[in-house]
Amino acid sequence: MAKKQTIATPCPISDIAKIVGRKWTLELVYHLGTHSTFNSLKAAMDNLNPATLTQRLRQLEADGLVSRTIVSTAPIHISYQLTKKGAALKPVIKALYSWTERYV
Repeated sequence: MAKKQTIATPCPISDIAKIVGRKWTLELVYHLGTHSTFNSLKAAMDNLNPATLTQRLRQLEADGLVSRTIVSTAPIHISYQLTKKGAALKPVIKALYSWTERYV
């Protein structure tokens, strides 16, 4: 009798884990609601290396979670905002924050 092959259906959680599972990413999305410049994000996340912050912001932008705007007022700077897709993660992150406060 032939064995029946089953094909594993990928879990949708693995897709989001690839995005938010990178170190600092959840915390960065959490802070993007109140901080919009590189320097304010760096100050809020003082243990984060600037090169890593740059890398995470670029990756979040590539993933469609963050938008980047050049602000032409003096001095010229870049502002980062959550996109609609990124903002949709905020309630999830707040729930994880509450869970962590309660159980960790």
